[in-house]
Amino acid sequence: MSTPKKKIKIFVLVLLLFFSFLIYKAVESSLVYYLTVTEALEEKSQSQLKRLRVSGIVEKGSIKKNLDGSIAFNITDFNKTIHVEYKGEIPDIFKDEIEAVVEGKLVNKTFFANKLFAKCPTKYEDEPLSTNKVNLVK
Repeated sequence: MSTPKKKIKIFVLVLLLFFSFLIYKAVESSLVYYLTVTEALEEKSQSQLKRLRVSGIVEKGSIKKNLDGSIAFNITDFNKTIHVEYKGEIPDIFKDEIEAVVEGKLVNKTFFANKLFAKCPTKYEDEPLSTNKVNLVK
């Protein structure tokens, strides 16, 4: 027969293993790999990853709004281009030639995004010294 201390140690060990497994699965399922357009189009990357997060610049003139509220556009890394289909909330700053990050799946060179992020350009840059409205004292 086992002693009560031995039973408690086994129970604690099993409990610890169980919670470790749960944490591992939660972290694993929330991982999304961040790739460039060129990397996403490589054969190896598609077969190994479930979800992708791809970053690129929105091509000028490529944004098309559909009747169902979805949008289609192209993102590029100036080497290769991916056509993106997205239905959801569109960020206010989303426009041509802005850096965008899309998350979803790549199927036959079309990216079906379920999330769209538009990277905010640097808004708070100093004015050049010559146009600064503050008078300089010599």
